[in-house]
Amino acid sequence: MIFVNAGTMNSNLILLNSISDRFPGGLGNDNGLLGKFVAFHNYRANVTAEYDGFTDSTTDGQTPTNAYMPRFRNLHRQETDFLRGYAISISGWRDTVRNEKGVGTALKENLLHPGLSPWKIGAGMMGETIPRRENHVSLDPEKKDEWGIPLLRFNIGYTDNEEKMIHDFFTEMTEMLTKAGFTNIQTKDSGQAPGLDIHEMGGIRMGKDPATSLLNKWNQMHACKNVFVTDGACMTSTSTQNPSLTYMALTARAVNYAVNALTRKSWDS
Repeated sequence: MIFVNAGTMNSNLILLNSISDRFPGGLGNDNGLLGKFVAFHNYRANVTAEYDGFTDSTTDGQTPTNAYMPRFRNLHRQETDFLRGYAISISGWRDTVRNEKGVGTALKENLLHPGLSPWKIGAGMMGETIPRRENHVSLDPEKKDEWGIPLLRFNIGYTDNEEKMIHDFFTEMTEMLTKAGFTNIQTKDSGQAPGLDIHEMGGIRMGKDPATSLLNKWNQMHACKNVFVTDGACMTSTSTQNPSLTYMALTARAVNYAVNALTRKSWDS
């Protein structure tokens, strides 16, 4: 019995490289979907602002305030020109301002008693990307690692849906901060490529139908019953939450099923 939990991309890499006469396109890949429908969280967009107030309040640590704003777009109905939505992570802080002017005793006092900047706030978007067949990984026909094993080739990009979502985040967050009394509101799109963030998912997706998925409801490969995949590669959607606890829950559930199956000496659920 094998549990493949190498991390989303490496789990895809392992199975794609696990070829045989029975599985020439990768282990369990009867439907050709191994490596397909890869998705990720979009972290390109950020908003910062300042607040002129509470200057008598100081802090311990760099970010005394960390908050999470759950998704509020397209919850109960389709209300925007993009699908799904995004969550927002928020932090507040004051920068240390050091006065390096002066000479001798004056300079020493300035350095020993730094000031504080106005209160600042930062908000980052964690946007859901839509799993698409076109977003996929495959084995590179030329590049190999130091042991001669083919590396992954990535064919993953943003769509117009992500661009519209970023624009909406900028609009909504700017309105919220303006009404809350913040100033110097700045928006920034890093333009970073997929993979320069976190929470990659998909490629070995779960599902009831072996024609459209690689894993069954127990995270067990449809075509290879003694192999389970319970990391991010099994996901069919990224949603807008941090997914790691879900992976842990899926793993515990799959292990429980596998142990019971061994006891029964049968894979029938």
